[in-house]
Order: sequence, then C-alpha cells, then structure tokens
Amino acid sequence: MKEEINKKYLKEKQYKTTKYLEARIKIHQFTKNKIGFHEWIFNQYDLSEFEKNKDEIKILDVGCGTGIFWKKNIDNFKKFNLNITFTDATSAMVEKEKINTEELNAKKTFEVADIDNLDKYKGQFDIVFCHNVLYHADNKDNSIKNLKDCLNDKPSSFCSITTNSEKHMLNVYEIGRSLDKNFPIDRIIDSFTEEIADQMLPKYFKLDKKIEEEELRVTDWDILMGFVASGVEPRGIRLVDNFWDNYKKIYDEEFKKNGYFKIIKRSPLYICKKI
Repeated sequence: MKEEINKKYLKEKQYKTTKYLEARIKIHQFTKNKIGFHEWIFNQYDLSEFEKNKDEIKILDVGCGTGIFWKKNIDNFKKFNLNITFTDATSAMVEKEKINTEELNAKKTFEVADIDNLDKYKGQFDIVFCHNVLYHADNKDNSIKNLKDCLNDKPSSFCSITTNSEKHMLNVYEIGRSLDKNFPIDRIIDSFTEEIADQMLPKYFKLDKKIEEEELRVTDWDILMGFVASGVEPRGIRLVDNFWDNYKKIYDEEFKKNGYFKIIKRSPLYICKKI
C-alpha cells in the first residue's frame, strides 16, 4: 500500500495536526476564477426543494477537515435550517472544524469517525458531503456503499463527492522528481482520481458530474514551498541539499517570464443520487 493511503501514516503524520492540510488549501487562493472552489461547489447544487419545504436538513460531513467549505459558504447557508454532523478521522481536524464553524447557524455535532466505518449513520441524512476524502479509504467500494447507505430515502437527498484528476497540479510533482529521485510522485489523490471515480461511482449512484478546470497563478514562493513540503515532510524524506534552491530557480524563471508560476488544476464534483 502506498505510504500516503496508509491509515497509520495519515493519522499519525499527515493529519496529526492541521499544518499540512492548511498548506495544501492555502495555495488555492491564487485561483484565476472569480470565486473559490468551495463556493463553486455550493453553486452547483439545486437546493430549491429544501428551501421550499423549510424542514430541517440533516447533513453528514465525512472527512470534514478544517471546515473551510463551511467557512467560505456561511452566508450561502443562512436561509436553511441545518442539523450537521461533522466527522473526521483525527481529533485535530475536528477541533479546527469547531473553530471554523463557530459562526455557522446550525445544530452541530462533532465526532471522530473514519470513512471506512460509517455504520452508525445509516439511513439518517438528507445530504452527505465527502469532499476529497475517498482516496483515503482502504476499501473504495465499501466506502462508496457506506456513503450511499447514509442517505435517507427522500427524492431530494444526495451525496456530494469531490476528487481530482490525474493531471491535477501534476507539474508541481514532476519538477520535484526532476530535482531529486527521492521526491515522491505518488500522491494522496492517486488511488481515487477522477478517472477512477468515473468507473466506480456509477455502480452505486445516478450522477450529475460538474468540472472545475482552471489554473492557479502563484505569486508567493513561500506558499508554493509549503504546498510542496506538505507531501515530503510528513514522510521524513531527506531531499538533496540544493533541492529548494533549485526549485526556487525554476519558480523565479517562470515568475520573471509570466508574472506568476502556473499550476493546472482539474477537480470534478459528483452530485450523487441513489439508483
């Protein structure tokens, strides 16, 4: 099993604190789009049925992370009556979620729970969020089925799943490997990319697929370095002594030429209904 999808590694190193996830999120501020990815996700939903009936919306957030999705969409959710269960595999993420959702007007429950073990939540929820999480699952088929089983039987219920393409931010990793053969090119996302999701999800759901494809125009070396380091430091990999100097030379050359360092990103959203 690849290092980055080993549960022991994820819980004890990659996500023991929020440091590395926050570094990965931070780089997305350089989006060329008018709105960020989290706001874009919200804009893809049809919540008219929920808005019309004004009933309480029961939501399960699987792998809630730092709560950035909710923080970015706090105004968008104001008109809804929310009852949210936030879950993540580590207590560090759950604690950060509490902070970032303090101003969210909702009934809130926070629990440490793993995507591979969701039995206690079966049949309870109108909406299940699973954003950039399925690549952490040991058994993808079982976890997708778990997500489906957490939904209730209302026609309006759906599961929101996101992941990334094989091409997503690939140049960042290719540069790293060109500078040091020890640089990891196996990424957290590789076990459940868009290409894999396209094959697996239709077995369990009727899908409405949306794509956000754009480029990041990075103008801060420290933020780029933090993103690159987030996949190296937790593994304890020792890079060649001149690695960061040489990476910065590549960054500086592109910045001088274009006024920014370009990263291509492609992320699908699957709005999933029970078959």
